[in-house]
Amino acid sequence: MKAKFYSLYGKAVDAEGKDHIVTVVGKLEQRRKQTMFTDNVSVPVKPGSVVDGVLMYTKKSFNRKLTIGMSICHPLDEFNEETGIEIAKSRIKRGDNLGQIETSSVTMLTEDAIMAELFVKLQHIIDNIDDYLP
Repeated sequence: MKAKFYSLYGKAVDAEGKDHIVTVVGKLEQRRKQTMFTDNVSVPVKPGSVVDGVLMYTKKSFNRKLTIGMSICHPLDEFNEETGIEIAKSRIKRGDNLGQIETSSVTMLTEDAIMAELFVKLQHIIDNIDDYLP
């Protein structure tokens, strides 16, 4: 499975007037995966006799998944973009993420759509920074 990372950062000011740099990271995974399908079918067993059956089969389908993580730089620390990205990536890896989007459409979760999603998430965190601070 291929994985590609995207990131953005921006400055937020908390209720006490302190600056925080917020980093959001998106991990895009793309693959073709086996998907199980079932269909109800009528099966002729002899002339004039039909039984209901279930046809089960697998089919490869296209899949993209975007997982978003974040980090917030403490006001007393010096901001380092790479450190912020690594912290957000580690949160994604351990399942402490902000959410996931998944699609089977090749026309969705394109690079511009991913950056737009990250921008919206970043702006939400910046606008509500006090909700994200310990």
